[in-house]
Amino acid sequence: MADEIAWEHAVHDIPEAGSRVLRSATPGECAAVARALDLVACRSLTARYTVTPKAGGNIHASGTVEAEVEQVCVVTLEPLVSKVADSFNVDFWPETEMPEPGAGGALDMADEPDLEPIVAGRIEIGRVIYQCVAGAIDLFPRKPGVTFEQPEETGSDRPESPFAALAKMKPKR
Repeated sequence: MADEIAWEHAVHDIPEAGSRVLRSATPGECAAVARALDLVACRSLTARYTVTPKAGGNIHASGTVEAEVEQVCVVTLEPLVSKVADSFNVDFWPETEMPEPGAGGALDMADEPDLEPIVAGRIEIGRVIYQCVAGAIDLFPRKPGVTFEQPEETGSDRPESPFAALAKMKPKR
């Protein structure tokens, strides 16, 4: 389970009609997410989702996640604040009834919700939300308008080839 966001629901507490949930991370949870994702900071994190019981003891959860994160610009190394958003569509199944992965380790379910286990009668929605934030952040954040330009190489500024020393050692015939 993602300890960064330890949000869960007891299956027996979810009403038959389902439940709409709005949750915001505490400053401590935001700090844990920032540490886990190597961010300068996670300023806010909010999730809006519904959880609904389905046949066979399954639970369906779907919703959106929004966060404001602070990263370091890969070009200027200055702080960069950005908003990230993602959505999720997950079915929770009792741990003992999870389908077996098919060939190659993947389940053969195109366009189906992701599957997560129900562990000890609880659904770990925090893990799903954490994964959404992790997948939505920019791996190479760059301030708008900033580009990486390599310096032009001129004759005298060009670094010597690593093989130049070997060429000098080679006896001339």
